[in-house]
Amino acid sequence: MEKKGQTKYKRIAMACQGGGSLGGYHIGALKAMQENGYVPNLVAGISIGAFIGSIIAGNKPENRIEMLTKFFEKITWPDIFGFPESTGDVRKVLNKIASLQGFVFGQPAFFTPRIPSPTHRLKGTPGATSYYDTSPLRETLLEFVDFEGINSGKLARLILGVTHVKDGSLVFFDSAKMPLGPEHVMASGAMPPGFPGIEIDGELYWDGGCASNTPLEGILNAEPKMDTLCFMIDLFAPSNHLPEDMTDVDLTLKNIQFSSRTTHHLEHISNRKNLKAYINFLLKQLPSNVKNSPIAKEIEEKASDNTLFDIIHLSYNKPPYEVSTCDCEFSKTSLMDRAKHGYKDMTEALKDSPWLTEHDEATSSRIHKFVGEHASASPP
Repeated sequence: MEKKGQTKYKRIAMACQGGGSLGGYHIGALKAMQENGYVPNLVAGISIGAFIGSIIAGNKPENRIEMLTKFFEKITWPDIFGFPESTGDVRKVLNKIASLQGFVFGQPAFFTPRIPSPTHRLKGTPGATSYYDTSPLRETLLEFVDFEGINSGKLARLILGVTHVKDGSLVFFDSAKMPLGPEHVMASGAMPPGFPGIEIDGELYWDGGCASNTPLEGILNAEPKMDTLCFMIDLFAPSNHLPEDMTDVDLTLKNIQFSSRTTHHLEHISNRKNLKAYINFLLKQLPSNVKNSPIAKEIEEKASDNTLFDIIHLSYNKPPYEVSTCDCEFSKTSLMDRAKHGYKDMTEALKDSPWLTEHDEATSSRIHKFVGEHASASPP
């Protein structure tokens, strides 16, 4: 029997956003997607989303969840305290300890603190411009990502968003246009001042999140154009409650800053796509003498893209025990918990599938927004 995801759209894209250790949410979301027939054949990522996106693209669909799980297991310390059922203030304290552990000791197979500190290093060296050394990450990525499969086109297409340090522009590395390796992934996740910039072909790049936390633009502009259903997994959502202490203030501010920019970016992209559809619709109504005029032909050429670009925007609505440093909190308990929430939330979002209804003639892009629940998630 044909599954939902195998109909209508030629391209199933997944946009993996930045958010550090919150990226565990992507694992559950992907599992639910693939179980319902939505298997990404194009993956775009920024920051932690670049690490996750490269593992998704760099493995066969049946191996993706296992490899993502093993990746996070490899880059996390064993939990110091085991209170997986705790969801109150005790859990908050444990999460704070876990994030502090990462700040002090780094994360295994990912990054280590620089000793001596950057202030005691020679100017112009990576050690003078970052607090941590990310060189262990290169071998970790090579272990979990088949870059040869990506570059040959045998596996999914991969697009990575990076910030060009010299001019601050958002740049996309696309496996359909250039061979990608671990350094391209590391560049997308090189968030200053923690991590050093990555030099590629003589140019220095930082985390794509410095310019934009979403790689959606890279998917929209991907050639060739084709009907696309894009799953945008957002790791930040407004908390819907007023902060009660300074930890809540910090987390609420972070949620607002990232979620508001994402919402505006989404609307901008969808409106641009629909504007082309409106223009095409109007051009068809013109009399032939006007339709064949040079200016009308030029307008038609500019608005020639008549493919669909629908977006499923799923946001992680964090449970109350997440702390303000949740994006730096890599405890195994929290990562598993976020994966469970991602699975539960995506499963719920896929139930009715409103994107499978027909578009009207003058619309080519629709946004379907879903916000996860705080409720405890059942295991995927």
